[in-house]
Amino acid sequence: MEKTRLAGAQSIDRAFDILHLIATASSQGIRLKDISGRTGLPQPTAHRILAKLQERGLIERIRGGARYVIGGELTLLGLSTGVRRFRELAGPTLRELSDEVGDAVFLTVRSGLDTVCADRKIGSYPIQVLSIEIGSRRPLGISANSVAMLSRMPEAEATDILEKNAERLSPFKMPQAVLQERIAVARQRGYVYISQAIVKGSSAIAMPVCDVVGRPIAAISTIAVLSRQSKRRLPSLISLLHKAAENISELSHQEAVKAGSSEKPFPRF
Repeated sequence: MEKTRLAGAQSIDRAFDILHLIATASSQGIRLKDISGRTGLPQPTAHRILAKLQERGLIERIRGGARYVIGGELTLLGLSTGVRRFRELAGPTLRELSDEVGDAVFLTVRSGLDTVCADRKIGSYPIQVLSIEIGSRRPLGISANSVAMLSRMPEAEATDILEKNAERLSPFKMPQAVLQERIAVARQRGYVYISQAIVKGSSAIAMPVCDVVGRPIAAISTIAVLSRQSKRRLPSLISLLHKAAENISELSHQEAVKAGSSEKPFPRF
């Protein structure tokens, strides 16, 4: 009986290790042989676990079945109570922002060395860039939203995060020097503009959402085809994002006050 319990616990550990690896891999997914190599599991063992996870909708296969990504079921299960509450809080503002800009907007929060997409609203423009799924994780440093959050952290803290994420950032082929420059520019501007986003032919604008003492608790962004974020339209979009970020920040402060302490930042992820 004891051996059975130990075997069960070991299987859970292995499944969790695989899920965490897939969740923190790039949006292009990860191959079986890489999962096997990084977890130390034999490929047949890893394949059996992957098959069961796929059966339950926790992971999916893309690119002809060669790569694994997080599935929709895990996306919904993976949002913590804090993220769910923050999503509810910011939802109306995010919906209004999407209606105003006409393009997809995203709400992202920090989770350790990662960012997590907490919500996404689709706009009315016929062409939408939906590059991030709700619940998807990326290492801090990739995406306009993560740069926005890093830009409001002390410089030493942001640099430390990039160094810790260096190996995980390498598949995105984004040099550390470029990321550092993006963060420095965002500190000066107060927002992030990336003219060539991860999806080819798209650009992104992001704004940090901060608590009452200026610490980043989240970020919001809009991603669209290049023509939608022209130089002529950019000031208007930045203004709309800034207004939305300020509103979410105020709502989070009010929530913290209701919880009994204006000193404790909300949300707590």
